[in-house]
Amino acid sequence: MPRRGSIYDADHQRWRIAVLDRDGWQCRIRGPRCLGAATEADHIVDVADGGARLDLANGRAACKPCNSGRSARKKHREGWRRSATRIMLVVGPPGAGKSTYVREHAGPADVVVDMDVIAEALGSGSSHGRVGGSLEAARAARNAVLREIQRGELSAPVAWIVSANPNAERQFPHHEVVIVDPGREEVLRRCREAGRPAELVDDWYRRRPDRVGPSREW
Repeated sequence: MPRRGSIYDADHQRWRIAVLDRDGWQCRIRGPRCLGAATEADHIVDVADGGARLDLANGRAACKPCNSGRSARKKHREGWRRSATRIMLVVGPPGAGKSTYVREHAGPADVVVDMDVIAEALGSGSSHGRVGGSLEAARAARNAVLREIQRGELSAPVAWIVSANPNAERQFPHHEVVIVDPGREEVLRRCREAGRPAELVDDWYRRRPDRVGPSREW
């Protein structure tokens, strides 16, 4: 007997037929391998992400290739949700001390994704305002690790992602957010001493969203 709440239970099958009838049994995803005729119903917002399981408004008709392709892309993009690695997102303006914070708190088996540290290791100096082949190599290295984190392919106990992006919570997967911000005047002072453009600091404070907690989008 199908377990209640599974994709095979009677409630789900009634929801599936209702979605298909409403959409005229035509696929609404229209991916590159779309067959046109629909036989499945796709949750627009996955149930695991808080989507309503039996709400018609959260369903759309789908052919098998489109529905399978969407599931495969989601698994590729959100494997971090099933991974044992905890993701700590450390956010703050340039010069706030994010790298120092991570050095003081990361364990020896943790993975750290810090653009400044990677850039310096590859010989391009700080990532702020720099250009060139070394910096591009640093970006490629950082992005490769970020992809591994996103796919859930790391075995590290904790992954630390360091970002000066004002909207970092919307950009990176995370379980917890740490805000490192000693204050605008202190950050500006540090940037002046380091020869970093003050515009980067001004931009961070101007664009920083009011919300500082973990994003529901993740």
